[in-house]
Amino acid sequence: MSHTIAQHRRRQPMWFYEKNYRFLCLLLPDLHHGRQESYQITHEQHRLDIQVTDFGPYTQRLQLSQRFDASSPLLRDLCMSVRVYHDAMLAEVIGYQGVERLLARYELPNSGMLLPDEKRQANLLLHDWLTMFINRHRQADRSVTLS
Repeated sequence: MSHTIAQHRRRQPMWFYEKNYRFLCLLLPDLHHGRQESYQITHEQHRLDIQVTDFGPYTQRLQLSQRFDASSPLLRDLCMSVRVYHDAMLAEVIGYQGVERLLARYELPNSGMLLPDEKRQANLLLHDWLTMFINRHRQADRSVTLS
């Protein structure tokens, strides 16, 4: 039997927490030193705003947001609250699109119409979101501006 990504992900269920941490550290090398309260990563028309809203000795809480210049009311701005654990080298989505606290599992039906694995899906979205910025960063030969 061949080794596949899906098999690896089943054996390592926390892979996206670890990758999200590595991606955040790659995009923001001084993140764990706590030197800045806000960051802005831009590439062409894409801009990711990151606010450090809470800083402890081993953790940080970040507010990530991206505005979309779309005239469609169906496309909402993307907003996430992420807890970064520097001692464990993990990053976890703890809030998303107005939901203040994401639970690990939701029963169906629920009042917020959330998926049973909403927290996992939000963390996978963060992974895809950061992957997009990393890939654009690499394609632009490091011409991404960090401020």
